[in-house]
Amino acid sequence: MKKSSWMQQLLRWPIRLVTRFKAIADEHDTTPSATDHVVYVMRSPSETDLLVAQRAAEELHLPDPTSPFIINGKEFPRVLYVADDRNRLEYDPVEPFTQLLELHQENPNLNVLMHPVALFWGREPGKDSRDGHTMVADVEVPGKWKKFLLVLFSGRNILVRVSQPVSLRTMADMERGGTDVAHKLLRVARTHFARLRYAVAGPKLSGREEIINELLRLPAIKKVIEEEAKTKKISLAEAEKVAHGYLQEIAADYRDSLIRFGDRFFSWLWTKIYRGISVKNSENIRRLAQQGHEIIYVPCHRSHMDYLLLSYIIYKEGLVPPHIAAGVNLNFFPMGPIFRRGGAFFIRRSFRGNKLYSVVFREYLGRLFQKGYAIEYFMEGGRSRTGRLLPPKTGMLAMTLQGQLRGINRPISLVPVYVGYEHVMEVNTYHSELRGKSKEKESFFQVFGILRKLRNFGTGFVTFGEPVRLSEYLDESAPNWRDSVTSGTEEPARPRWLTPTVNQLADTIMRRINNGAAVNSINLTALCLLSADRETLTKDELVAQVEAYMALQKAVPYSADIHLPEEAFDAEAYWQHAVSMDKFHVQEDSTGAVVSLDHGQALSMTYYRNNILHAFIIPALIARYARGHQNFNLEQVTAFVDSLYPVLQAELYLGRERDELPEYVAALCAAFVDMGWLFETDTGFAIPGRETHAYVQLVLLANAAGESLARYAVVLELLEQSDSLSRNNLERFSELVAIRLGARHGIDAPEFYDKKVFSVLIAMLKSEGYVSMDSTGAYTTDERTVALSQELDKLLGSSIQMTIRESAKRLLTEQTQPTSRSED
Repeated sequence: MKKSSWMQQLLRWPIRLVTRFKAIADEHDTTPSATDHVVYVMRSPSETDLLVAQRAAEELHLPDPTSPFIINGKEFPRVLYVADDRNRLEYDPVEPFTQLLELHQENPNLNVLMHPVALFWGREPGKDSRDGHTMVADVEVPGKWKKFLLVLFSGRNILVRVSQPVSLRTMADMERGGTDVAHKLLRVARTHFARLRYAVAGPKLSGREEIINELLRLPAIKKVIEEEAKTKKISLAEAEKVAHGYLQEIAADYRDSLIRFGDRFFSWLWTKIYRGISVKNSENIRRLAQQGHEIIYVPCHRSHMDYLLLSYIIYKEGLVPPHIAAGVNLNFFPMGPIFRRGGAFFIRRSFRGNKLYSVVFREYLGRLFQKGYAIEYFMEGGRSRTGRLLPPKTGMLAMTLQGQLRGINRPISLVPVYVGYEHVMEVNTYHSELRGKSKEKESFFQVFGILRKLRNFGTGFVTFGEPVRLSEYLDESAPNWRDSVTSGTEEPARPRWLTPTVNQLADTIMRRINNGAAVNSINLTALCLLSADRETLTKDELVAQVEAYMALQKAVPYSADIHLPEEAFDAEAYWQHAVSMDKFHVQEDSTGAVVSLDHGQALSMTYYRNNILHAFIIPALIARYARGHQNFNLEQVTAFVDSLYPVLQAELYLGRERDELPEYVAALCAAFVDMGWLFETDTGFAIPGRETHAYVQLVLLANAAGESLARYAVVLELLEQSDSLSRNNLERFSELVAIRLGARHGIDAPEFYDKKVFSVLIAMLKSEGYVSMDSTGAYTTDERTVALSQELDKLLGSSIQMTIRESAKRLLTEQTQPTSRSED
């Protein structure tokens, strides 16, 4: 647009002064035939858009879109447009596409990359036509007056999206006929921009009251209202009023203005409380959104910060923030209305037996799916008090699958999300609750109290895990699922395969969440100190152990998505950062610094250790086996790990399948050899001498598996000593023996005594055939159980073994004493 160059010069500095943008570019590995063989594709001509794009290109180290583009002495437009609705060009938009493609057909060495560039002013989704039009959203190609308003009202909130480039070399090789291919490129580009806008801003919004009234007219809700009236013997009007009240309690009231305010507020807040936020795999989610997927985020739940941080990150990554399923306990004044305007919709903890509420909520969720809103829910149901993933609650997931069965046209993708922190504000509260203190009710004063205590909490971590494409998952797990698809107005189907498929899917999602765990300085410090005698190490020992764990994860990663620091380990930087987090004591003496934990700190650090214990449990088992046997071969240690793996996988949501274990264990043993923790012998492996640093490091790693093995040994010992324990008694007695063991040996981790953990353990022992149930309902064992119990006794050591054996014997004996006394 040469004729407009004077306009560019006139507007350049005013636009620079009044606009602010964030540029996001998709990753790619395509290489142009020359550095400047890059062109841009934009939606329509606009001088202001071009000036902002020019600054974005400079920031992204791309060629200036206003610079000349000359090939073989001929100048071409650097920016191509897919439409010219307002006749601002002197040529047909398809002409430069055709000319460049013909040039590629003539010159086989040429490869021009074509970057789609979209600008979003304000990112407001707009409203349905029934609600009128907005003045400040990127809804249509604006005229000059409307563009002026966009610059004025939304110029400080511009998103520049530079998408993955298209290789014109590839297009020219695949297709023949320049004009036809050019028209195809235009059509594809228009579709791309439409999808991109949908991914960035979301679907157009309807008024909240209008949504409620639409839902009340649905046949499914009208039917359940009639049933409610008959069951409760009230009028239809009264039953409808109840349903209306439920919808008022549930429905979100998403406001783009609050999101924009939240962007500014949280940009300030995160810099106050975090040193940085590390995000991994966000480009995968942008790709899904641009492909038109309905995205459902399923994060772990560690803190009230989770939904705030995740929505902020999603917005900053150029995507529309999701509607969030929040507990109704958060619907308190004034935060409830604020959360609601941020996209929260509220759900009761339990609504079993309340069919009206159940149907109303299900239909509201179904409407979100049908309209294409991104959704977020926490499958654990509540925040983890121990730092481990909680067993999933599958109600929302079942509704999601039922949504798929109602014929949603767009593909649905569930995105597991790991959210981690170097400091969780609620940790001390969690430990109080685990010790019996009542959960404090959420209130404005509680939130304000948290804000008053703000300090630097280190780094926050967000990992977007491997998505589950729901239709593909159902094709594999329930091949005939399409036979159960209903129309949008019918009751959703509940086929027989639904419940087992939901449970299996929930387990898959939890494993993929854990696959994205963030390994950081604080949880590694916790893992090291809690494995040491008296929770004490010298500074040199601690730094060396943390460095070794980092090296181990880089050599044999727990998963492809494990979130590791990108930079090389810097011992001094690690130490300074860890000390600044104030989570341990440092005592200096003439021989150096000694690091230790007091009782309260040790209890808090179990939370952070548990964030990553799953990533180190298999290496720790190998180290434990090596220490116990000293000389062994690969087949022996693999068989041992395999014997415990199903139990560990169920408890810790380990990501690898069982048939992958031999390769994983072999790789870890090879890494142990490289690190000096093992050395190879003619028959297999042996451990280093006790006087070496390598032996000390191996023992520290081995100790990380101690609590898990002790818990398993408790259950197996009770089974060995009694042949008449019911499941309830086995769970209860296991908890009592664990409490005794913890008191004797200083184990204070909250999950060590958790009856739910014992329940999972016992269920898996039964599933794997270590225990069976006789005709009276009592558990019985066989030689495999005894062999495993004896192996664990050997690895745990005589002191712990004796405590477990004596405690189990005394407890079982005491259970028979009341009967003996009554007979006397």
